[in-house]
Amino acid sequence: MNKKLKFLSIFFLGINSIIGSGIFLLPSEIYKNVGLGCFLTIVIAGSLAFGLSLCFAECASRFTQDGSAFLYCKNAFGGLMGFEVGIFTWLVSIISWAAETQGFITILSSLYPTFKDPFYNKVAVLVISITLGILNYFGVKFSKILNNLITVTKLIPLLLFIIIGIFYIHLGDFSHITRDTVNIIFNKNFGSSILIIFYAFTGFDLLAIAAEDMDNPQKNLPRALIGVISFCCLFYLLIFVVSIGICGESLSHTNVPIAYATYKILGKIGFTIVTITTLISIGGVTIALSFIGPRSGVAMAEEGYLPKALNKQTKYGAPGISILITTTLVVLCACLGNFIYLASLTVVARFIEYIPTALAVLVLRKKYKNTPPGYKIPFGDIIPLFSIILSIIIFFFADFNSILIIFAIIFINFFIFYFKKLKL
Repeated sequence: MNKKLKFLSIFFLGINSIIGSGIFLLPSEIYKNVGLGCFLTIVIAGSLAFGLSLCFAECASRFTQDGSAFLYCKNAFGGLMGFEVGIFTWLVSIISWAAETQGFITILSSLYPTFKDPFYNKVAVLVISITLGILNYFGVKFSKILNNLITVTKLIPLLLFIIIGIFYIHLGDFSHITRDTVNIIFNKNFGSSILIIFYAFTGFDLLAIAAEDMDNPQKNLPRALIGVISFCCLFYLLIFVVSIGICGESLSHTNVPIAYATYKILGKIGFTIVTITTLISIGGVTIALSFIGPRSGVAMAEEGYLPKALNKQTKYGAPGISILITTTLVVLCACLGNFIYLASLTVVARFIEYIPTALAVLVLRKKYKNTPPGYKIPFGDIIPLFSIILSIIIFFFADFNSILIIFAIIFINFFIFYFKKLKL
């Protein structure tokens, strides 16, 4: 029996990997920073995500095995780059898991304010992370049917929010859109807002890691990546329009924007329903990351870049040591940073995957010029080059400490790689 993921399941997996805490928690932060210029930040972030997804699609169409950015960069540039990107793939899954955990607790605190207290926040981090780690250890997995169910569960309320909310929009709340859009380039928060909202588009790269579990990945994965990003970009624009149209200036004063907007039109019942739906949505992404994260370390161990102990399986068929290390690091990250900081740090770290992958498109075209990919990005080298340049620009809009942390990890990885190579 063929148990491979078909196109629809791949598409749902992509939606579930991307639509999470970002769109539920970030609209108020972006609106507070740049006003109605937020629509331009979505278009720029969506354009970059679309360009990068095409780069991942072309690279993915050359391979059938797992690995994503690690696999592409290793084949294009060799061991060192593969090692750097592989470590950052693991790191990104760790920080993303931590960010989604903090996002979950932020939403939960809107129902139970006790979790706003730093102590109870950390207790919740420990309980959530350790519970998922234990489930992972015992080999508990979500089936593709349950993944599809979670995706549909969170999409239906968001679609209803858009459909119903359109009738409550106050057009006067958009009277300053021209002014805010023109002045956005002079706004000191412009670059950082693009960086933050880009978090809501990330996750498409994780989809490519599971290529081996897909039916005809050379054809279905590129189609799914393109379809998912296009859907999310339009979806986010509509959610911002409805949220701003309902809440106006007050949107910048809440940390649960969609639930708050629903409260404005449907009252407490609407607020509760959307909040529960949001918890399901973020919970789905968090669970997916808790499964993917340890496997990123395993992929590196299988290639000989990390100790083989990371690949050691428990009697339940799970990588126990990798799960333990990953879960421990998630707890540390989630306890040390809030959602906004972790989301920004995740994006900065992801660029260490994204930029080399876009470069890998150009290198692999030359390296395997006699073996065309299953999917080729149109317009020659324009889209990969656009993705590389824009990624570099947005990377340096991050705060200095985040950039310093990333470069420190790059240098540490460099020395680890050559130290390990010398020992071999």
